[in-house]
Amino acid sequence: MTMLAKLLNKLEQFLFYFLLFAIPFQTRKILWHQNWNFNEWQAISLYGTDILLIILFGFWVLGRVKPKIEKYDYFLFALIAISAVSIKNSSSYILSAYNVLKLAELVVFYFYVKSYAVYKFGLIGSMTALICGGLFQAVIAIIQFFKQSSLGLKLLGESVLSSDLIGIASFYNLNSEKIIRAYGTTPHPNILAAYLFLAAFSFYFVYLYFHIYHQNKIYHPKFSIFLLASYPLILLSLFFTFARVMIFLWFAGFAARAVLVLNKKNFRRIFARGLNRVKLTKILVISAAVVVLFGVFYWPEAISRVKISSEEEAVQLRIFYNKESLKSLNWFGAGAGNFVNWLMVQDPNLPRNLYQPVHNIYLLIYSEMGILGIAAFILFLIFLIKDFIVGTKMEKLYHYSFLILFLSFLFVGLFDHFLLTLQQGRLMFWLLCAGLTPHLWRIGGLHVHD
Repeated sequence: MTMLAKLLNKLEQFLFYFLLFAIPFQTRKILWHQNWNFNEWQAISLYGTDILLIILFGFWVLGRVKPKIEKYDYFLFALIAISAVSIKNSSSYILSAYNVLKLAELVVFYFYVKSYAVYKFGLIGSMTALICGGLFQAVIAIIQFFKQSSLGLKLLGESVLSSDLIGIASFYNLNSEKIIRAYGTTPHPNILAAYLFLAAFSFYFVYLYFHIYHQNKIYHPKFSIFLLASYPLILLSLFFTFARVMIFLWFAGFAARAVLVLNKKNFRRIFARGLNRVKLTKILVISAAVVVLFGVFYWPEAISRVKISSEEEAVQLRIFYNKESLKSLNWFGAGAGNFVNWLMVQDPNLPRNLYQPVHNIYLLIYSEMGILGIAAFILFLIFLIKDFIVGTKMEKLYHYSFLILFLSFLFVGLFDHFLLTLQQGRLMFWLLCAGLTPHLWRIGGLHVHD
């Protein structure tokens, strides 16, 4: 390999890891918006991560590696075709065409990751990049929460946060004090929570599972110290988002893994002795310490968020959007990315800030792409999960753990739309879809890049 080839290889590796690190960044150029008063859901943007994707796709083309197409992937091609046909029903051809192109871009990203990137750069390096990204966001989020304001990181797309502003994700604690939730550099705390959730899983994987199944590969002791120092900050910042669904899923996922370890003999044997037991104990102690300290110091905030009332605005809005999305029955929907325009016609007298996509990715696809669109999407997910279970035979604990991670994101999709509407959510969702491809986990039980 020539010096130039080595440099290009290093550059490509850096750009891919940086993409994973930079998923939460909002850095972008707004190219067009529909009306004089800006609405996120009626705009076209070019993100910094879009530019990274284009460059990485270029390396993929130069590498001449063909995409790995499974049978269930044809449902994705059908979804793109259906979304393209749905443009005919849209009230904004420009906006719908942009959303079709975004879907195509992210599907290409899905093929890029599962066919090329993970084989070239490995799962461990990729997950380490996510841990680093999670740590970076955690530091920002913790400072934001203590300051109760933004840090001025405009270059990274940080939202402007202040207790005087309306439309900020906030709540009142038991003492009637207004509390601004942590954003990081994402457009909403729920999105930050999803990324931190992904970073926490990456920590478990790298710190625990990798050592168990690859004891012949040893990392420098300082790397373990870095991982252990990062984890409590990532977990604490996850709590500072006060994202109820994601925090519940973290507790549920922790409990599910505990049940697996206790009830499956081979897993119980692995974790009952030696270094494996020590590492598991450290994870449990750190997790318990963060939960207890958070509960002690932020009990009024935690209790006020745990209580969910049917009269709460967030609940009422979700019910309203769901009802609106189910008003009509059609084959091709209102047009890709056109839900907000459609809602403005259906309910023209709503306050402007309430014109948002339905907070459910399945109803959103149904509304915008119709019965055919949601059928293609659901069939893709069903056969993707089935192929993962059959292909891996669920032999390792991390097979269960990754499936829990993926199902957690699908569950989040029942209560929010960002996995399909915002750049950060789209990247996370399609990254996880690619990660569920079973052949990535078959090479010696796990693909590792040295």
